[in-house]
Amino acid sequence: MSSDSEMRQRSESVRLRLTPEEYAMIGKRAEECGMTVSAFLRATALGRRTRHITTSRIIDTLVRLGNEQRRIVGLIKHLRGEDLLTASERGVLLHQIEVAQQAVIGAIGRIDHAGEGN
Repeated sequence: MSSDSEMRQRSESVRLRLTPEEYAMIGKRAEECGMTVSAFLRATALGRRTRHITTSRIIDTLVRLGNEQRRIVGLIKHLRGEDLLTASERGVLLHQIEVAQQAVIGAIGRIDHAGEGN
């Protein structure tokens, strides 16, 4: 979202002619990306990537999942001095979390690359 100072700096406007179908298509794409038509056209004209809003939400969720996994790793390492887990159990848990983190990173990469066509 643009700040007030950015809005004041945007003093120029561009006018273009579109068919009703083109206008509807651009509006639909902008809405799918969670953007205004102006923001969408500005982003695409300047070569910035746009993402479908669902893709952005999925990536945000995967990032939060990765953060939670890191938090759990920290808790497991914190329990190292406690007798709640054996070294072997800690090792197994840490390995499972590492595998899950790699899966999350891979999923983010695949989703991100799939969205490059937008």
